[in-house]
Amino acid sequence: MRPAEGRRGGRIGRRSLPFVVALVAAAAPLAGQPPCSPLPPPTGTTVEVFPAQAGSLRGIVAGAAGGTTILLHDGFYDLSGGDASSRLSFSTPGVSLRSLSGNRDAVILDAAYLTHELVSIQASNVTVADLTLRRAFDHPVHVSGDPTPITGARLHNLRIVDPGQQAVKVNPVGTGWVDDGVLECSSIELTSAGRTQIRDDCYTGGIDAHSARGWVVRRNRFEGFWCPLGLSEHAIHFWKTSRDTRVEENLIVDCARGIGFGLGSSGSGRFYPDDPYPGVGYLGHIDGEIVNNFVAAADAALFASEYGFDAGIALEQTRRPLVAHNSVASTQPPFSSIEWRFGNTLADIVNDLATGPLRPRDGAQAITAGNLEQVATNWFAGIATGDLHLTPAGAAAVDAGAAIPGGGPAGDFDLETRDASPDVGADEIVDPLFVDGFASGDTSAWSSVSP
Repeated sequence: MRPAEGRRGGRIGRRSLPFVVALVAAAAPLAGQPPCSPLPPPTGTTVEVFPAQAGSLRGIVAGAAGGTTILLHDGFYDLSGGDASSRLSFSTPGVSLRSLSGNRDAVILDAAYLTHELVSIQASNVTVADLTLRRAFDHPVHVSGDPTPITGARLHNLRIVDPGQQAVKVNPVGTGWVDDGVLECSSIELTSAGRTQIRDDCYTGGIDAHSARGWVVRRNRFEGFWCPLGLSEHAIHFWKTSRDTRVEENLIVDCARGIGFGLGSSGSGRFYPDDPYPGVGYLGHIDGEIVNNFVAAADAALFASEYGFDAGIALEQTRRPLVAHNSVASTQPPFSSIEWRFGNTLADIVNDLATGPLRPRDGAQAITAGNLEQVATNWFAGIATGDLHLTPAGAAAVDAGAAIPGGGPAGDFDLETRDASPDVGADEIVDPLFVDGFASGDTSAWSSVSP
């Protein structure tokens, strides 16, 4: 459960050639998120499973040897039997679970809110890809070291719909740390129907990670994480002394809180032997980067909820993260577009673009440069759809960015190269001026299901 913390009165709350062709087809871009290449075809042992075998899938996963790829044929897999019969537990390193077609919308694993976790990963180098996971009572995906550390979890091209709690949970068991994972190219969403199933004062969110190091969260779409009452966790949240997280090129739409490093002024966490900031005290997050993300809010129901649009990016007891070239825009004012909080926080906040305020709180410090805040909403192509590319009205952001020590991100949200005079925000305008692919209707730089 989350600790209490005073935020406006709330809680901090190989196959054959056909398989290769299918993968390539699955990568064909649609509107929604930046491009992702398909995973290569599997090598080693493959096991094919049909929907009629859903009741045996738990045993197939448990019995798979390292290096095995389990390939699911298209169809609906009823995994609503409860944890004893349906939870897919990965305890052998190097096992993969993927769809045969590569089409994540064609393979649906459904728990009907009766199975607590659809996928439980407790071994290194496990891959789950090209599937839809929906309606887990708790977490559709739970990654935990138990009790030894694990690394290399890869969650690729998933659609995760209506989790009962957080969609992806990452946490250690004792000192069984969970490091160097990847969540990429996925759509993670809470719908109106799913919102009615959320419990415990809006205890939900996108990915929630404790004491994790070296994770990459990139090119995902998160949408709808909020409740009428209570404050949800962030779409992307790393805390309890997580470290070296890289959050890049994500699209976050209509979530009460977008991206969070750290939570609260104190708490339990992880000790790193190199002790990078000795004598500073409790840190919710160490180093890391939040770059080139779109965070948008325009849903009237979100604004009418108890907490509304609380924060686009929030740092709490976070030491030296780089927060650069993000665009945070909302049609009504948030509490903060970007905020940094508590006395142990020292952040680099550079070249971010926001319709709301950039706000220090409770003694936090930041080195800021090149940011533009409280800009007009017409600087952005379409806040309601999450399209935060610049319009001609946002010309003041062009070439207005500051130099970033170490160079900053080489590309922008669309992976287009930034020039020597970078634009403020996540969108770098390319020639001809204000005609990039997204704004002109060419969606070839994007890949996702339609929202």
